[in-house]
Amino acid sequence: MTTAWPSEVDEDRCFRAGLADPLWWIKNVLGDEPWAAQAEILEAVRDHRAVAVKSCNAAGKSWLASRAALWWLYRRPSSIVITTAPTDRQVRTILWKEIRTAHIGALCDLGGDLLQQELKLAPNWFAIGFTAPENDPSRFQGFHEENILVIIDEACGVSLDIYAAIGGILAGGNARLLEIGNPTDPTGPFGDSFRSSKVQKFTISAFDTPNFTTLGITAEDIASGAWSDKIKGDLPKPMLITPEWVAEAHARWGPDSPFYKARVLAEFPAESADTLIPLAHIEAAQRRELKHSSPNVLGVDVARYGGDETVLYHRRGPVARLHGRGQKQDTMQTTGQVIAALTKTGAEHAYVDADGLGAGVVDRMVELKRPVVAIHGGTTPLDRERFLNARAEWYWALRERFEQGDIDIDSQDLVLAAQLSSLRWKLDSRGRVVIESKDDMKRRGLTSPDRADALAYAFAQVGRLPGDHGITI
Repeated sequence: MTTAWPSEVDEDRCFRAGLADPLWWIKNVLGDEPWAAQAEILEAVRDHRAVAVKSCNAAGKSWLASRAALWWLYRRPSSIVITTAPTDRQVRTILWKEIRTAHIGALCDLGGDLLQQELKLAPNWFAIGFTAPENDPSRFQGFHEENILVIIDEACGVSLDIYAAIGGILAGGNARLLEIGNPTDPTGPFGDSFRSSKVQKFTISAFDTPNFTTLGITAEDIASGAWSDKIKGDLPKPMLITPEWVAEAHARWGPDSPFYKARVLAEFPAESADTLIPLAHIEAAQRRELKHSSPNVLGVDVARYGGDETVLYHRRGPVARLHGRGQKQDTMQTTGQVIAALTKTGAEHAYVDADGLGAGVVDRMVELKRPVVAIHGGTTPLDRERFLNARAEWYWALRERFEQGDIDIDSQDLVLAAQLSSLRWKLDSRGRVVIESKDDMKRRGLTSPDRADALAYAFAQVGRLPGDHGITI
C-alpha cells in the first residue's frame, strides 16, 4: 500500500536527489533495483540527448523503459514523456503495463491520473503512449515542452518517417531520446543510430544479463553444455532470458544464424545474399495486424524422423497461426489431428506434404472422404523456367509476401521466425531458383524447418499442367 510523503522537507530532498540520481529515485521511490547494465543506461539518459540500446530477448527492455519514463516525468515539472512502438500490443500490453505496475507499486503515493496509456499530472505535464504506424507521423506533432523524453520501444520496427517526426519534437530544450529493441534490421534508422557518433550506444547480450553474469555462465559453457552444472538452484532473475533458452537456440539454429545473433548476442545480423527471407521482413510480419479473409486452409508438414515435428498452420487469407504440432505420432494419429483441425477451423481443405509418411495421412483422408490436397515439393513447378521444383516456387512466393507486407504471423512464434531466417537459396546452372533442402540444413547442424515448410504449404499455389503429376485431390 502506498503512503504519502510525511513532509515537504522530505519531498524536496527526494526531488533533488532523484533529479541527480535516477538509480536513487527508482530504488527509494519505486522500490526497484536496476541491475548493472540497466543502471548504466538510466544514467546515460540523464547525461546524453540520445541513447540507443540493442538487446537480446527478455532482457527487461520494457521494465527499463517504464522506469526511465516515470523517473523523467516525476522529477521535472511540466515535462512530457512520449512512448511509442510499432504495435498496439507493445505499447498497451507490454510497456504501459510495466508503467502501471511500477506506478501502483511505488513506495509512496505518486499521484496523477493513471489511464490505460496515459498518466496526467497537469495539463502540460503528462506521459502518453501510442503506436507508430509507418505512414502517420502526424500524431507526433504538437508536443512542445522544455523537458521532453521520447522512448521508442522495439525501435527496429519504426520507420524513417516516424523518426523524422520525432526528431522535430526533440529539436530544442532539455530533450532526450531512448531507443531500445532487438537488432534485426541494420539498414533502418535504429541501425543508423549505432553508426552515429552523436548517440550513446549500449549492447545487452544474453551473457550480460544476471542469469549469466551472476552464475558465471559463458558462451563457451553454452556451446559445451557445461552451463547446466553451474545452476544449483533458482535463477537470480527467472523472468529474464535463461541459459536453457539460449542453449536450445544454440542447438537448434547455431551461433552464426541471424536469429541467434539478434536474439541472443544482440548483434545486427550480417545476412548474406543467399538468405531467403531477411529477419527484418520476418519481424515486420510479426508486428503486422492484417484482417482475416479467404482462403481458409491448413498447411501440414508430417514428421519424417523422431526429432522432427508434425506441424499444422491455419491460414485465413494473409493471416497464419500455428494450430497444432506433435512428435513421434503414427499416421493414424496425425490423420485424426488433421481431421480435428479441419472441423475446428472450418478450413476448406488441408494441404498435406505427401512425401514420406505424409502419403499415409493423405491416403487415409481420401478414404474417409475428407478435403485434402496432397502436395509434393519435388514435382514440376508451374513456372518451369524460373524454379527447379514446386518447393522452390512455393517458398519464393512466400518470400515475396514477406517483401510486400502481405503476411501476418504470430509475434510469439519464435521457432517459426528462426526457421524462416535460416533458409537459403541459390541458382542452378540454368538460372532456376533452388531452395536448400531439409537434409542440407541438417548437415549445417540445423533442425528440420518443419514450421516453415507447413507455412509454405498453407500459402502454396498448386495446380495441374499437362504432363504434371503428384497432386491428388
